[in-house]
Amino acid sequence: MQDDLTPEPREKLPKAPLDISLPDPKAALLLQDLQRRLATVEAENAQLRRVIESQRSVEEGYRSLYNDTPVMLHSIDRNGLLLGVSNYWVEVLGYQREEVIGRKSTDFLTEESRRYAEEVVLPEFFRTGFCCNVHYQMVKKSGELLDVLLVASAELGPQGELLRSFAVMTDVTEWKAAEKALKESEERYRMIVETSQEGILAVDAEGRVSYANRQFAEMLGLEVGDVVGRLFLEFVDDCLHDEIAAKMKSREKGLSEHYETILLRNGGSRIWASVSAIPVKGPSGEFTGAFAMVSDITKRKQAAEEIEVLHTHLSARACEMELANEELEAFSYTVSHDLRRPLTAINGFSQVLLELYGPGMDPQCREYVREILNGSIRMNHLIDTLINFSRRNTGESVREEVDITGLVEELCAELKRAEPQRNVSLLIQPGVRGVADAHLLRVVLDNLLGNAWKYSAKKELSEIAFGTIDHQGKTAYFVRDNGAGFDMALGDLLFKPFQRLHDARDFEGTGIGLASVQRIIQRHGGQIWAESEPGQGATFYFTLG
Repeated sequence: MQDDLTPEPREKLPKAPLDISLPDPKAALLLQDLQRRLATVEAENAQLRRVIESQRSVEEGYRSLYNDTPVMLHSIDRNGLLLGVSNYWVEVLGYQREEVIGRKSTDFLTEESRRYAEEVVLPEFFRTGFCCNVHYQMVKKSGELLDVLLVASAELGPQGELLRSFAVMTDVTEWKAAEKALKESEERYRMIVETSQEGILAVDAEGRVSYANRQFAEMLGLEVGDVVGRLFLEFVDDCLHDEIAAKMKSREKGLSEHYETILLRNGGSRIWASVSAIPVKGPSGEFTGAFAMVSDITKRKQAAEEIEVLHTHLSARACEMELANEELEAFSYTVSHDLRRPLTAINGFSQVLLELYGPGMDPQCREYVREILNGSIRMNHLIDTLINFSRRNTGESVREEVDITGLVEELCAELKRAEPQRNVSLLIQPGVRGVADAHLLRVVLDNLLGNAWKYSAKKELSEIAFGTIDHQGKTAYFVRDNGAGFDMALGDLLFKPFQRLHDARDFEGTGIGLASVQRIIQRHGGQIWAESEPGQGATFYFTLG
């Protein structure tokens, strides 16, 4: 199809005037002038064709650039209808070109972006003819959202009216996602910092607080606004100013440090603080300040001081105990040697008197001598008991796995051999084992089983049982009898040395056995307790730690 500006084909005009002989000279002149004008028109027409071809080539170039550039481009008319879109525009949004041409450009925005465009952006654009970096969310054909930044410029007519506009859109979806992730990350870290139980602060190169979290301000009894902008040294105890200033100076040299100091609270009180500080550098490596975490260690310091006092008291108590043990050993030596000599003499001479003069003695006198002899024997037994009691509180214990059932059976067999005439029912739980010092555990069971045997002696049928129960998640061992029992109101006297709950005429003993048992159990880290009613027997329980 011929261009409107291209003339119809015609015969080429002669490049030189034709030799036409005209009789009239005026006609010849007119003909020559016409020939010159035709040549001029022909030349101008050729020039115009070259310009049109050049413009067509430029237009095709722009059209190719518009369509094929990897950028989202579109043009709209004064009514906001799409006149053209780039290939990349339809490729990104997933449409065919014929699906979008003639539709409103706002049809492809989310509801929120459409409202923003119609109420804010477009009125301003129609007024100024330009808008830059407008954030929209577009909706792809698939329904997926696309974040874009739009730049648009209007083409105006002779009267300044808007003819059409061109817009360039940049896909910033990934950038927006990264920005959102960064904001969320910053919010998380801000929340962590603000809710931290540690004081957190930043100071600038001059040592002024540029940031402080709520916890640090509360440590000082202040609001955050009362802390920011002040020198950190203002919150340090006066006597430590020089020391802390030197430490802060070391941050300029790139040194991180952990130290303890004393901070001043609002009102004048002081707290101990543990500070961990690191230097902060700028893009060029220059020192810009420091970042620090601060912990209130006042209670820890007070506890350490209390522990130190307790340690001092404990050391003193240990010295006292050591002296007491030395005195106890001296006492044991005295008892063992000095007291036994006269007792041995009393015992020996009493026996000699009975053997030599017993038959001829007055019966009452002979009974007195026997009482002297029996008293010396009892005294000797009491001395042995005291020495054994003192030795059980000293020395090291060796723990090992012990067959407790076997040990109980062995001790009960010894009791039966000593009194074979007794009618005793024994109930022993099989397979009981535990970890303890075997020798000390034998003393414990010997005392408990011996007491059960002794205090049930007046029953026609004595019943003695050994077994285990669960007590607060631990194994508790027990020895039970159906003997005399005791009043629980007097239970506090059970484990005190030389305290007896029964008359010695009814049940013999020294009153030292259960005291020894309790100390052995305590050395194992365990407990011992009893349950009883008068005449209903007693049950003794113990744990081994």
